Amino acid sequence: MFIRKSHSTLANKIIVRQLTKNCLCTDTCAATSQPCAHIPVTDRTLEAEIRKDYGYPAKYHGGSFPWLLSAERQRTPMEDLDAHAQSNCAMAAAVQLMPLAARRRLAHSLNMRIAQAALGTSAIDGVCEGAAAVLPRVASLLSGASRGDSDATAELSNIFTSPLLARYMRDLGRLRDDHVQLKLEVHGIDSAYIRQLRTQAGPEAAFAALNGAAQVSSLRAGLTRQQYQYTSILGATHAAAGHSSPSWSTAMMAAMSGQVPVRVRVDVELMVNMRYRLLGISSDRPKTIVDDDSTRNLMLTLESSVVSDASSQTSFEWRIADIDYLLSSEQRMQHEFDEAKVD
Repeated sequence: MFIRKSHSTLANKIIVRQLTKNCLCTDTCAATSQPCAHIPVTDRTLEAEIRKDYGYPAKYHGGSFPWLLSAERQRTPMEDLDAHAQSNCAMAAAVQLMPLAARRRLAHSLNMRIAQAALGTSAIDGVCEGAAAVLPRVASLLSGASRGDSDATAELSNIFTSPLLARYMRDLGRLRDDHVQLKLEVHGIDSAYIRQLRTQAGPEAAFAALNGAAQVSSLRAGLTRQQYQYTSILGATHAAAGHSSPSWSTAMMAAMSGQVPVRVRVDVELMVNMRYRLLGISSDRPKTIVDDDSTRNLMLTLESSVVSDASSQTSFEWRIADIDYLLSSEQRMQHEFDEAKVD
């Protein structure tokens, strides 16, 4: 619950001020001639002993930790603009015939109207600023969690959604088992803008089961999904109980009027100057396994809590649901695998 309802009036595309670059002094800071206080005392010896002449060997990176290198291409997410309906839907068939560029424009316009109705215009305008503000903290917490810091893990549980937290905790646990430490540092953020919006309208339980959240068993989730009809068109998904559900068009009109519960997902693309390292600490002399210090684009997917009644001005919170499409790309690959088995 890292970002509360915002009252900012910034535009969707913003320029974020440069963050102070982390000082990596090991003894005395050249800028102040004082003992360096920019890095923890426990890290100074480690910093002093690490050789700086290593590049990042990408061949040793695969499978070690799911953080993209600057030389790697962005992951391909689940395609949200394809129409999916569990029953005959004329709108779904019509949308599939439209050019992709037209679908993207319609999707952005539709989901923006639904998001603004549910959360308020100021909250959507401020989402880029919130994403830029939280990223350096996330980098610091992931680095702390890799060292087994329970406080960092607890704070991440209030920032990440349950599926994303479980995924990163599993991979950080593997790093610890292999005596490898993660160090992420964000030096600056040049820009941030909204890449894509998606919305979910309907009962919260329907989407908790669909997304694998709410810590329900797979059997319970499957039984819950069977109770609902799901229709997804232009990135806007509607869930309704039973077979006598309203049409997708009717449901979207209700969502734009704030008459049904809505949850919003926003992809924010940031241009980030950061350093990503994996350090082997099993021996007396730490070894750099990966050292990627660069400026690259990073995709942060934010998910709002469910707003059940827009007219009541209910408070809500944002959580990070994905980073660089990690979960979304795996969902896409699983979906393609399932379709191949059917064929």
